[in-house]
Amino acid sequence: MLLLSASLQVLFAQQRTPVSGVVTDDQAQPLAGVTVTLGGSTQALTTTDESGRFQVTVADDARLIFSLIGYAAAEVNTTGNRQLQVVLTPVVSNLDEVVVVGFGTTKKVNLTGAVTAVSGEEIAKRQVGQTSMALQGMAPGVTVTQSSGQPGVDAGTIRVRGIGTLNNSNPLVLVDGVVMSLDHIDVSSIESISVLKDAASSAIYGSRAANGVILITTKRGKSGQFALSYDAYVGKQAATDLPKIVSGLDHMNLINEAHTNVGRSPLFSETDIQNYIANKATDPDHYPDVNWQEEVLRGSGIQQNHVLGITGGTERLQFFGSFGYLNQSGLIDNVNFERYYFRLNTNVQINPKLRGSFDLYVRNNNRKTIADGSHFAGPAAFSAGTSTGMVFGLMNKLPATQAARYTNGQWAEGQNGANPAAIIYDGGWWQQRSTPIAGNFSLEYKPIEALTARVAYAPTYEQPTTRSFSNVVKTYDPNGTLRFSVPALNELNEDASNDRLDQVEATLTYSKDFGGHSLSALGGYQYLTGSNRVFNAFRDNFLFPDYPVLSAGSSENMRNGGSATEWTLISYFGRVNYNYLGKYLFEANIRYDGSSRFAQGNKWGTFPSFSVGWRLSEESFMAGTKSYLDDLKLRVSWGRLGNQEIGSNYPFAPTVSLDPRYISGDEVRNGAAIMSLANTNISWETTEMANYGLDVRLFRNLSVTFDYYQKTTRGILLELSIPKTMGVGAPFQNAGVVENKGWDLQVDYGNSHGKFRYAATFTLSDVRNKVVDLKGIQQTGTLVNREGYAMNSLFLLRSQGLLSAADFDADGNYLHAQPQFGVVAPGDIRYLDIDGNNIVNNNDRQVLGSTIPRYTYGLNLSIGYGNFDLSGLFQGVGKRDGYLTGSAILPFLAGGTAYEYQKDRWTPETPSAEFPRYAFGENHNHQNTDFWMRSAAYLRVKNLQLGYSLPKAAIQRIGVQGARLYISGENLFTFDSFWPGWDPEISAASNGAYYPQVTTYNIGLNLKF
Repeated sequence: MLLLSASLQVLFAQQRTPVSGVVTDDQAQPLAGVTVTLGGSTQALTTTDESGRFQVTVADDARLIFSLIGYAAAEVNTTGNRQLQVVLTPVVSNLDEVVVVGFGTTKKVNLTGAVTAVSGEEIAKRQVGQTSMALQGMAPGVTVTQSSGQPGVDAGTIRVRGIGTLNNSNPLVLVDGVVMSLDHIDVSSIESISVLKDAASSAIYGSRAANGVILITTKRGKSGQFALSYDAYVGKQAATDLPKIVSGLDHMNLINEAHTNVGRSPLFSETDIQNYIANKATDPDHYPDVNWQEEVLRGSGIQQNHVLGITGGTERLQFFGSFGYLNQSGLIDNVNFERYYFRLNTNVQINPKLRGSFDLYVRNNNRKTIADGSHFAGPAAFSAGTSTGMVFGLMNKLPATQAARYTNGQWAEGQNGANPAAIIYDGGWWQQRSTPIAGNFSLEYKPIEALTARVAYAPTYEQPTTRSFSNVVKTYDPNGTLRFSVPALNELNEDASNDRLDQVEATLTYSKDFGGHSLSALGGYQYLTGSNRVFNAFRDNFLFPDYPVLSAGSSENMRNGGSATEWTLISYFGRVNYNYLGKYLFEANIRYDGSSRFAQGNKWGTFPSFSVGWRLSEESFMAGTKSYLDDLKLRVSWGRLGNQEIGSNYPFAPTVSLDPRYISGDEVRNGAAIMSLANTNISWETTEMANYGLDVRLFRNLSVTFDYYQKTTRGILLELSIPKTMGVGAPFQNAGVVENKGWDLQVDYGNSHGKFRYAATFTLSDVRNKVVDLKGIQQTGTLVNREGYAMNSLFLLRSQGLLSAADFDADGNYLHAQPQFGVVAPGDIRYLDIDGNNIVNNNDRQVLGSTIPRYTYGLNLSIGYGNFDLSGLFQGVGKRDGYLTGSAILPFLAGGTAYEYQKDRWTPETPSAEFPRYAFGENHNHQNTDFWMRSAAYLRVKNLQLGYSLPKAAIQRIGVQGARLYISGENLFTFDSFWPGWDPEISAASNGAYYPQVTTYNIGLNLKF
C-alpha cells in the first residue's frame, strides 16, 4: 500500500507543470490582487502581486480564470503556454462577477432574485467602529439609521425594504454562513457583502428571512503568495451638531418675559439682573454664567484602530489571519469602548476530492460608561433611555445661571441634585466585558465533477459580564451646605450571562451542463439550537465606595435572581436552478422549518419561492443592439417567508411568575401565579413578496438595476382585549397585517483614461408602509400604529399658525372652537377643531406625520490620477417627519432654559415670529401638535478620503510592496431643515436626551509587505 501511494503521488506530480505570467489592464498597467482560479472550481489558486505577477502549478491542459472586481474575467488555456500575458478589460458592472447567495454562489448574469453586492474594498474605506454603519448609503432598499454616536453603541439600525412587523424587524446576518452580528466583524476582514432583498433570494432561509438576509464573506488565503499588511488610523471626534443655549443674562430676561406674559411677577428683579451683570466675572459661585456644554464635553474623543493581517499558503494549505485593536474615547470622560479581535481562516486540500475549512474567531469587548442615570430622572424632571442620554439631556436643558462647580471644588446643585458634570465624575460607572468565541469547521467532498457534499459545524459561545456601581452624588449650596444626595444609597448590580449557539448543516449540490442546458440542484439539512442563562445580584450601602465588590455591601437589601431559556430550529431546504442557452433562467426554493417556539401542530412551516429571468439581449432579434447594449434582463419572483423572532421563546405556553406575594397570617410570603393567558394556536408570522426587476448594461461602462416590490406580512402578533374581570393579561394572537410597497434603483458608471480613472454608484429607493389590519386597535400615544397609516406615525393636533388679537373680542374672549388646554392668548398656537364640536381636545388628534424614511439615497464617487485617489460618499433621506418633545423644544419647561433659535418668538412687536409667545406654566403650547413637527430629510457628506500611494520603486528597495497615506472624515457636513442643533437621524419624538452623532477626522496608513 505504501508503494502504491508513493507511485500515485509521483504520477500526480508528473502531470503538473509550473505556469507564470503577468496580468495587466488595457492600459498595460499591472493589476494586483487578481484572483487566479482553476476552471470548474471555486478554489482560488493564488493572487497577483503588486507587479501583476503570479505563479501556479497546474495540469498541462488546465483552464485558468483571472478575475478582479471591476474587470471582465479572462479565461486562458495553459496547453503549450508556460509564460502568460493576460489583459483584463475594465467594466463597471461585471456580468461574470460571482455573487454570494444562500448556501452558494452564482454569476451575476444568472441572478433572478433581488440581490445587491457590496465589495469589501468599498466597505474598508469607512473608518467606523461598528460595521453596520459602513453599509449606510451603499445598497438600495437598505436603510441604516444611527441614533447615537456613543462608543460601543454607535451601531446602525438596519431595515431591508421597510418595516414588516410590530415585533423584531432586524434582518438575518450570516458571517460565512454563521449567525452573527454585523458589528462583530471588522471592515478590514470583509471580502464581500450580499443583501438578499426579495423572497426568491432569501426563501432558502425560511422562517428567519422575513426581514431580509445579509451575507458576509470574510477574506481567505490564496496559494503561492505570502503577504503581511498593516492598516491603522487615528482620529478625533466631535459632535455633529448641538443646540446653542442662551447666556445667563438672556435667560434671566427671557424667563421674566415668560412670567409676565401670564400675569406673574418677574422671576428676577431688576436689582438681581444688575447685580448679576456687575458680579458674574468676579463671583461665579453666586452669579454663574456657565457654558454647560464646555463643562460636560471634556472627553478626548480620540479613536484609533490597528489591524495586522497575514495571508498566504501552498496549493494544499491556505490561510488568512487578522488581529485588530480598536479604542474609542467619548466626548465626555469615563466613556470608552475597546475591542481586540483575532480571526484565522484556513483552507486545507486534504486530497484532490476532499478539502476542509477551519475558521476561528475570538473577540474581546470592554465597554465603559457612566452609571445608570435613572436615579436622576425625578430630580431632572425628565427621563432618558441611557445614562449618557441623561447627561446630554441635562447639559442642553440647564440654564447658564446654574453653577456647575464652585471655586472650592464642590459640586453645585444643578437641578435638584441632577448635575451632569457631577454625574460623570462622581456618579459611578457601568462596565461590560465579553469574549465571544466562534468556530466554523467544514468538510467538502467532491466524488465526481458534478457533485459536492458538504458538512459544517459552527459553535458560538459568549459569557458577557456587566457591573454597574451607582455612587452617591453630593451637591452643595455656595456656602458649603449639603443640598442633595442622589441616590440616597450607593448600589452595585452585577449580571453574568452564558450564551451558546450551535449550528450544524449538511448540503448536497449537483451542477452540470447538458449542451445548451445548465442544471443545478441543492438539498440540505440544518440544525440550530441556542441557550441562555443569566445570574444577577444586587447590594447597596457600600461604606467604602472605592471597593465595589458584592461582599462589601450591606446584606439588608441584597437580592439575586436568575433565568434560563433555550430554543431549537430544525430545517430541510432545497433549490433548483435551470438555465437554457444563457437567456432563459428559472429558480425554485423551498424550506421546511420546525421551531420549538410553537406548540404541537404549529411547529412546522413551509416557505417556497419561484423566480424567472429572461435575458432579452441574447435573443436574435436584439442582435442589432450589441454595439451599445451589453445586457438586458427581466426578472420576476414570488415567495413566502416567515418570522419566528416574536419575543419569548415560549409564546405558546402559560408561564408561572414567581414575583407575586401574598399575606398568610401576619407574614408576607412568596407566591406563584399565571399572570397572562397563553395561546397554543400561535404560529409564524408570514410574509409574501412579489418582485419585478430590470437589469441593463450599456456601453460596457454603465449599468442600471431597478426593482419594484410588494410585501405583505400577515399573522403579526397582537394582544387583543379580553374582559378585565378575568384578572390576567391578554394572550398574543396572529392577527395583524402590514404592507410595504416600494422600489430600488442602482446606477453604476466607471471608466479610465490613461492614469486617470473614475467611478460612480448612485442608489435610490422608496418604501410606502401601511398598517392594513390591527383588529380595531386604536393607539393614542405620540407614535402610533393605526390602520390605514404607516407604522410609528405621529398622532398630533393640527395647527394653523399663531393666534392674533383678531381672534379675541374686546373682553379677551376667544372667538373660535374652545381649546381645553388652559389659558389661551394672542401668540399661542392655533389648533383646528377637526371633529367640528366647537371644542379642541385630544379627540381632534390625527395621524399627521410618518417617521419611516422614504427616498433614501446614496452617491459613492471615486477618482484617481497616478498615485493619488479621492473618494466620497454622500447619503441622505428625501422624506421623513421628525418631532421634538419636552425640553428639547419647549422653553423653560421643568427648570429648563431656552435656545438661541427660540428667541424668534411672538411678541406684540413681532407677530410674524416663528415660535409662540413665552408662557411660563401654561400648557396650551405644550400639546402634541404638528407645530413641533419638521422635515427630517437630509443630505450628509458621510465620508471623504484623500490618499496618496508612495512610488513602488522607492519603497520596494526597503522590502515594502505598497504604502499609502490618507486623510479622511466621517459625517463632515449635514444639510437639513430640522430644528437647529438637533440631528435629523435621532429617534422620533425625542426629548433631546441622547448622545449625539459625531464628526470624525482621521489620518491613516496602509502598508503591504
